[in-house]
Amino acid sequence: MELRVLLLLLLCLPGFQAQILESKERQSEGSTLYVQCPYTAQFYYYQPKVWYRVRNGKMELLALTTNPTKYLHTNQTTNGNVTIEDDPVHGTVFITMTNLQTEDSGIYYCASFSYSNGYLLLKVISLNVFKELHAWELDSLSVQCKYSAWVHSTDVKVWCRSTQTGCKVVVRTDYPSAQRNSKALEDRTLIQDDSQRRTVTVTMHKLQAWDTGVYWCGLYRHSDITPTMEANVNVSKSDSNVNFFILLSGILSILFILALISLITVCVRRRKQLKRRGMWRLVMPRLDSTERIESPKDDSKDLKYVTLNFTSQLIPEDPLYCNVEPSQAHRKPKDENVEYAIIALKQVPTNDKG
Repeated sequence: MELRVLLLLLLCLPGFQAQILESKERQSEGSTLYVQCPYTAQFYYYQPKVWYRVRNGKMELLALTTNPTKYLHTNQTTNGNVTIEDDPVHGTVFITMTNLQTEDSGIYYCASFSYSNGYLLLKVISLNVFKELHAWELDSLSVQCKYSAWVHSTDVKVWCRSTQTGCKVVVRTDYPSAQRNSKALEDRTLIQDDSQRRTVTVTMHKLQAWDTGVYWCGLYRHSDITPTMEANVNVSKSDSNVNFFILLSGILSILFILALISLITVCVRRRKQLKRRGMWRLVMPRLDSTERIESPKDDSKDLKYVTLNFTSQLIPEDPLYCNVEPSQAHRKPKDENVEYAIIALKQVPTNDKG
């Protein structure tokens, strides 16, 4: 606390600030800022180092090395999303700010403090944190811009588009645009000011590809615009051919799955039918056999009989086939009933003399 009070007092003394050039940093929302502040031999390594911000004319201390040491060891302190690290070996102060938000935009100072030399600046950073917004054609897009407590509710807030000559006003809170079916950006953009939440909401309707650009939330005073927040708007064209291809691919995929299911169902049913008919085995075991054709005793033209003598034992499940020439087939009238016969297989002894 004593160091902070002393630092505030030294800030009011004009003779203690060195002339340091301001460097600009531009970061997207959610990114991380890395800053290096080298110091020379005139700054003792055990002196405390500070990182603070000046916004709206007020100083805000963010981080400082509270436990300086005379030994050559790294001194590091973390406060929220800010980390300050003093490396006396390399004579450099490292600043890290994580998860940047648009509210973090402002002027930052890296400095060293000594009781003999007072407050000495090492680096000045002008940080601008912007929003990165993406949308498709004909979509709508909303942006929220927060403003500080020193901004009055009666102040005019604007949404402007960056140009080479400045920032062209699109909408403003004192003259809100009416939403109409028009190509003009002004007629497709609405602005609303919530004084209680201290937030301005800008909504862009029916976006077009040419709406892509850099926009700013700002304050309109005395015909001048003071930018407060930057937003990069990127509008992409919607390709109808790509959408049609995606839809067609989905339909074809569904049809292919249905056809595959139907094919599997047919194959399963066919397999069951073949199994019931005794044809599940496609390869019949080879059996050694001899055949003997016998004719009936009389001279009738009845079908001849074939006697098969198998030398090996048959399995009842094995099928038995008999080939008959078409001329030997017994032709019957259509109105004659079909006769059925049951054939039983019986093992014939191998020592048959006949």
